[in-house]
Amino acid sequence: MSENDAKTCAHADCPLPPEAGSADCVLHSTREGKGRVELAAGFARLHEAGVIRVQRLSLRGADLSGISLHLKNLQYSDLTGATLHNARLEKVGFDFSVLDGVNFESAILEKVDLRRVEGLQRCRWYETIFDGVQVPSVERVGLATPYDRDQPASDSAKAQYVFRHFKELYKGAGDNEPAGRFYEREMDTKRVHGPMGERAWWWLLWATCGYGERPMRSAMMFFIIILGFALAFLQCEVQTPSGPLNDIWTAVYFSTVTFATVGYGEILPISGPARLLVMVEALLGVFNISLFVFVFCRRLER
Repeated sequence: MSENDAKTCAHADCPLPPEAGSADCVLHSTREGKGRVELAAGFARLHEAGVIRVQRLSLRGADLSGISLHLKNLQYSDLTGATLHNARLEKVGFDFSVLDGVNFESAILEKVDLRRVEGLQRCRWYETIFDGVQVPSVERVGLATPYDRDQPASDSAKAQYVFRHFKELYKGAGDNEPAGRFYEREMDTKRVHGPMGERAWWWLLWATCGYGERPMRSAMMFFIIILGFALAFLQCEVQTPSGPLNDIWTAVYFSTVTFATVGYGEILPISGPARLLVMVEALLGVFNISLFVFVFCRRLER
């Protein structure tokens, strides 16, 4: 056994031998281009030594694809841009570690704890399997993915997959606010990259109620429709008890009772265009009031 083999890594509690010409082992060394085989061998030796908690690993941009980790807590480590494609992580934690830009595609995460990560932005999550994963706050995960940021529309299906699965993760954890935000991002992707015929529908849902997530947006539509039709009624033949309709407040009143389908009858549309406007506004009123009640109750149930 050489003198170098007898030594251990300079980092405390790490039993691995240092690399040639370095005081650090393969997991702690800051050199670039670490290969999958040598990294897997390093983790295997940690497992044989019974080490569960290891700190300050330097795995920035490392190739960890296909690796299998069990019962490990990688604390204060840097995994920025690492590849964990097809990896299997079971009961693994990343306390206070940075995982920005990690490729988790097709990985299996089983009982993985991500609640105390320092960063988890812009990761690739397509076809990742989540089983009992503990997720961090939505601010640390972020609402953007590499699939929908400056990417072609062909990646929109991957973006929708990621948003849909994180929606289910937060919903399963009982955290409905971030679940709703990921649902909105999923719908935003459909609105921007969906088939041309469907985009108008998604735009309408976005504008009127935020895909069912924003009751205040639905309430604002009340005022927009009422005011818009009031201005239109001023240009038509509408009869009031005191003569033709010619002031804005009376027009707003008539528009409001028409929108609410109250129909007191003291103000009458005379011309064909005025009657058409009354019918259209009444139908819009029924639709928007029903939509507001649905969205409001949906949010209230949470």
